[in-house]
Amino acid sequence: MSDGPVASSFLGTRGYLAPEMIQRRQYTKSVDAWALGVIVFVLLCGCLPFDDDCQSIPNSPDLRMKFTLRFPRWAKDLSHSAKDLLNHLLDIDSRRRYTAEQALEHPWVRGDTASKDSLLQSPGRIKPGPGGGGRGQSSQATKDHVSQMVANRAIANAQLARNSPKMHVRKTSI
Repeated sequence: MSDGPVASSFLGTRGYLAPEMIQRRQYTKSVDAWALGVIVFVLLCGCLPFDDDCQSIPNSPDLRMKFTLRFPRWAKDLSHSAKDLLNHLLDIDSRRRYTAEQALEHPWVRGDTASKDSLLQSPGRIKPGPGGGGRGQSSQATKDHVSQMVANRAIANAQLARNSPKMHVRKTSI
């Protein structure tokens, strides 16, 4: 077990639980890195990385077999760097598993391994339009947009009231 506080409660969605939790052993915050690995896998591959069956896993050979990381065929073009990150986050040995800090420093997370033509460009800072837009100020376009939304809501409420008189219609926004 790595340094730091340990816990032994059993709580969570099975598909996201680290092996040590499924085995009902004490665990550390490394289980959060495991859950992060599951989430990243789902985002990249569209499915959970491991079968979500309800069996407990009593011994090490069964554990290694159940938690062998396999990628679906439609993820064949997943980069080596992304697979490397997932292998480190989903390591069954909690002492070798990446920490959050290590994950943040991984080349895939930092974008170091992506080709320059595959990166999405950030729009940068949003610049205020003509008429200010500073804190506490609104441009005329924003004021017009809000006025139009209020007018549309009033029309919709009137139509609802006509069509179903028993229905209570909220007069103001939440």
